Amino acid sequence: MEDVTPSLPAPAATRNPFDTVTEEALCAAADSAGHTLDPEQRAAVAALAAPHSRGAYLHGAVGRGKSWLADQVLKLVATPKRRLHIHSFLRELQRTMSTERLPLPEAVTHLVGEARFLLLDEFHVHDIADAIMLRRTLVTLLDSDVSVLMTSNYPPTRLLPDPTFHEAILPAVEAIQDQLDVIELGGDHDWRTSSTHSGGFASGSWTLMPDDACPASTVDVALSATRALRALAMQDGTLSVTWDELCVQPRSVNDYLTLARDFSAISLVGLPAPEEIEPEPFQRLAYLLDVLVDADLPLDVTAQVSREELAKAKNLPRDADRMLSRLSMLRQG
Repeated sequence: MEDVTPSLPAPAATRNPFDTVTEEALCAAADSAGHTLDPEQRAAVAALAAPHSRGAYLHGAVGRGKSWLADQVLKLVATPKRRLHIHSFLRELQRTMSTERLPLPEAVTHLVGEARFLLLDEFHVHDIADAIMLRRTLVTLLDSDVSVLMTSNYPPTRLLPDPTFHEAILPAVEAIQDQLDVIELGGDHDWRTSSTHSGGFASGSWTLMPDDACPASTVDVALSATRALRALAMQDGTLSVTWDELCVQPRSVNDYLTLARDFSAISLVGLPAPEEIEPEPFQRLAYLLDVLVDADLPLDVTAQVSREELAKAKNLPRDADRMLSRLSMLRQG
């Protein structure tokens, strides 16, 4: 889904990619998928189908259907287009700058390629280093001729909310507010918690398992030329790996992106009680879920506690609502 589509005809100079996005088509897509849109979702549909000179920034609470709606817009766009999750976007940008030895503005142009419409999904900023890179990236992108659709759990003014660092993201916030139409998908009902899920990530499971010792890891899995992960097993495209190896060890988002590229399913063994989880491993679990949901890959979890007990923990990571919403999609094993 991340590939540029250069086979499509180049758009006319005056044609706006949003011209082919209509309220009727978005509603028809919802009907076809069996989704009954609530009033707030219908309002967002109408706003997305309205004319946009540069693009739109769609934000709202977790589980409100932002990514699904954005993907339907992407399907309707008839110009060369590209879809990237924020994690993949940052990874590709960093890799392009490194391998092609390009300065950031040229790397952005190289990354977008022939696309004239970019969907940037789940935009969020919590890290000062990412903020510095993204503010320059967004200013470059929004000054180009590429139309942009962004989704986020945060309104622009709440990006990088830590007051110590918020000033670092202000140029990006101003660029979003000046050049994109900011659309709120209101309401707070999380449709993931009340929907019947099947296939992809949602075909995974959450299974309670007592605190039994896991067998020793026996399989090396390459993460890079110099780094590897010790897994329990690899079979039929499924990677089975312990909690300690996957989340306690200092893994990065790029490591999880590599695993999502190389495997078709992940089995996470031995997730402990939340009081035993330090902040960094908890945050890595959230990043792992970001990657697997975007790749739509199944996740099977064996844990010492139920999801309900996990949700009551006092030490949940930032963006915990998004993490818990995603875990609710897993069937009870």
